[in-house]
Amino acid sequence: MSTIVIAPFSNSAIRDWPSAHFATLIDLLLDRWPERSGLIRVIGTPGQRPRVDSIVRTYPADRVTNDCGRMPWPEVVTELRTAACVVGNNSGIAHLAAFFDTPTVCIFGGSHQRLEWRPIGFNVTLLSRTIGCSPCHLDHGASCAYGLACLWEIEPGEVADAVMAAIVRGRTKQMVPREAHEGTIA
Repeated sequence: MSTIVIAPFSNSAIRDWPSAHFATLIDLLLDRWPERSGLIRVIGTPGQRPRVDSIVRTYPADRVTNDCGRMPWPEVVTELRTAACVVGNNSGIAHLAAFFDTPTVCIFGGSHQRLEWRPIGFNVTLLSRTIGCSPCHLDHGASCAYGLACLWEIEPGEVADAVMAAIVRGRTKQMVPREAHEGTIA
């Protein structure tokens, strides 16, 4: 059974795609990824578990699991290596999945310079919005005068499309130059 791994939180709220968008993304993935295909595992730290509960509580437990704080680090690493796709923010999880050459969709906010801080790899799709204030170099989401518009404007449908395309690329083992499938949105 294949797994899509979703890591909805980084260590800084300024880099986190909205929880409501992650919930919508899971809806879309469940519709597009047939039941026989696999499981969606949402991962994070034990402290992130209550926030992830609010994202996943309405989904069938046999398809979507909240594994925050439940897996030892070696198991997390194995999941990242073997996943059909990993979805995350600009975070260590996205960078590690990219390092393993796992199909990775990174939702990248405007707080950091993309060219300097993005995950690097042939199987990475970077989704971002460039708005007038980015990169802002802010440290906290509450500091953003624009309500994290750079993240809110990335639509769940765009992310779901990128995930499904990444899964297809991963299955066919195509090595497409990064520029040909990088999903940066200007």
